[in-house]
Amino acid sequence: MPVVLEKIPEKKARPPRPVIRRWLIFGAAVLISGMGLTFLFWQGERSGPGFWLFAVVLPLLIWGAMFSARRAGYKYQCVGQDAANRTIKVRHATDKVRGQRFAWFTGEFLVNALEREYKPTQKAAFSKSPILQPVVPRGAEKPVRHSRLPGGENAPDMLTSLQAEMAGRINKLLDSLPSSMTCYLALDVAEDLPDLSLSWLSEISRPVIRIRDLSGLRIIDYWLDYHYEKPSALLVISVQLNDLPENDSGEAISVVLMTNCRLKDTPPVSVRLHRPQISHNGDLGHALRYAMLWAGLEKGTPLRGWVTGGTLASSDALSNACDIYAPELTVQRYVNIDAVAGFAGIAAPWQALILATRQCLADREAQMVVTESSSDFRQLCAVTPE
Repeated sequence: MPVVLEKIPEKKARPPRPVIRRWLIFGAAVLISGMGLTFLFWQGERSGPGFWLFAVVLPLLIWGAMFSARRAGYKYQCVGQDAANRTIKVRHATDKVRGQRFAWFTGEFLVNALEREYKPTQKAAFSKSPILQPVVPRGAEKPVRHSRLPGGENAPDMLTSLQAEMAGRINKLLDSLPSSMTCYLALDVAEDLPDLSLSWLSEISRPVIRIRDLSGLRIIDYWLDYHYEKPSALLVISVQLNDLPENDSGEAISVVLMTNCRLKDTPPVSVRLHRPQISHNGDLGHALRYAMLWAGLEKGTPLRGWVTGGTLASSDALSNACDIYAPELTVQRYVNIDAVAGFAGIAAPWQALILATRQCLADREAQMVVTESSSDFRQLCAVTPE
């Protein structure tokens, strides 16, 4: 459930105070009118208590009752406004605290064409050493500029050949968790690939609870909301393999393990994965502002960015947003992953998150992941050092 602070009403303005000068003028008008009507319609001697009661006292009593009612209404409005604003303030603070929940990074591994050659992807990205090259795809004869995992006649065969290796590495990650901790699993796999739950899950030695029907970084968003009260872990397995790839695409298998509490064996030097901000309206500035807020980052905080998907690296949308909300995140300080390893499709945000985590561990500097799946769908997530 995303945190949307805009849904919280604005604080109510103070109701207008009664203007004493106007009420005094109105009182004088009421008194003059009362005296005039009494003099006009009074029968008999214009003296005595009865005459002056109608001429002076009654108009003053009517004016006083009206002024008292107006004053009481003003006080009632003030009390209601104060109560409403207290509720709005509490709701804003509560949602902000919920938005600033984060996960502790526990472990990861990444499989792509670079990692298969024992070349760390983040170092290749920094040195701008691309592995993209014309290759013949598994399902076509025409070469495509693409970074492909070696082996396999097609994507299902590739997954089958990797099953034992991946399961062993996943089990090694899960061994770092306490035996009593609940572990949730999310499979974020491209639609044209086989269901990993039918094969890979049988190889995982630890019981896991499946999170279904979610994709992308919103998995973290969901888990932080619905499984935050009790200590738990989240394992995300994301796979993108392409039998018929597009130009400048890539293949990747990303595995990330995180917990909602600090484990006893967590190293002193660790990182936090903050709540992602999902943008559906194309307003990148709005998304960046809230991604910074969820991570508790100030406007002038030094940042490094990891960009993947779409035309983010070449368009002005990201640089314009950074100029307003993160001026330290300049063009020179964000890395275009796609120029080195290609766009990894559904695995792209997880691959970028892994690279940001590695760099955060290395230089102890906040990182920002920005993924564009389409012009109106972007995912942002901050990674900060402990």
